[in-house]
Parts: sequence; C-alpha cells; structure tokens
Amino acid sequence: RLDVGRVAAAGHSIGGAAALQAARQDRRFDAVVDLDGFPHGPVGGRFEQPVLALTQEIGRGTDPDYLPRLTRVLERSDATSYRLTVPGAAHLTFTDAPLYLPPVPGVVGSLGRTEGHRVTAGATLSFLDATLRRAPVDLPAALSAHGEVTVHRPEGAR
Repeated sequence: RLDVGRVAAAGHSIGGAAALQAARQDRRFDAVVDLDGFPHGPVGGRFEQPVLALTQEIGRGTDPDYLPRLTRVLERSDATSYRLTVPGAAHLTFTDAPLYLPPVPGVVGSLGRTEGHRVTAGATLSFLDATLRRAPVDLPAALSAHGEVTVHRPEGAR
C-alpha cells in the first residue's frame, strides 16, 4: 500500500533535474533521488529536502561543469545530501538499458547486466529508508558500499 504522506521525487537524466526542481517548488516532497541528472537553468534558491545524487564515473567525456554544478545545487539544500559516484557506471547504468543493449562500457558502463540495478536499488533503498522511514541507518557507510560518497551538510551543521 502506498503511504502518500512520505513521498520522494525521483528521476534519471533530465528527469533527475526535474525531480530537483519539483522539490524546490513543492515542499510536499520529502526527499529527492537524482539518477545522473544534470541540473539545468539557474542554480536557484534553497530547498529543504535531502538529496541522493547517483553519478556515473567521471571521465574525459564528462561535461566539466557537471560535478561543480551538481555540487552547487546539493549545497542549496537545508538537509544533509549525498553524492554517490559509482565506479564503472555510465549514464545509462541507472536505467534498464543494460538489460537489453549490447555491453558497450561507454553506453551502459562496465558493471554488467545486473550490477547497476543492484547498486541503484540498494543505494536508493538505504537513502529512502533513512529519510522517509527514519530508519536508524548509518547512511554514509551504507552508501559507501556502492561507490565514493560525498556528504553535503547544510551551512552551520556539523
């Protein structure tokens, strides 16, 4: 059964950017999951929801503005937010594309057909358990099992 009293905005790519914007505009969203989305437009004002941003491995072909821009957006949250960079991931790793596309690392990453789903589901579940269910989870530790975690704390927080 759905608990509409605890809702996260989530999306991949432009959908991830849209999830961030939706949270800014509607406080009824309690959390945001951004799956390798590049925030477009102005960085914008502050917002209160925590964010989990899963990103592909950063390489030569990655837009040099991607991480700095995403970091500026995460720093606008009044809640602790997390960026998880997944080694071996490509942009489509966080979708169902690895299940049916040829295993071309530049397109679907080098994690294989199922590992990307395991990482995406595991990290997202840990984050949503901690943020929506208030489960006693050591979130940085849980996320670090899947990649490199960067924690963004609100200004003034320890």
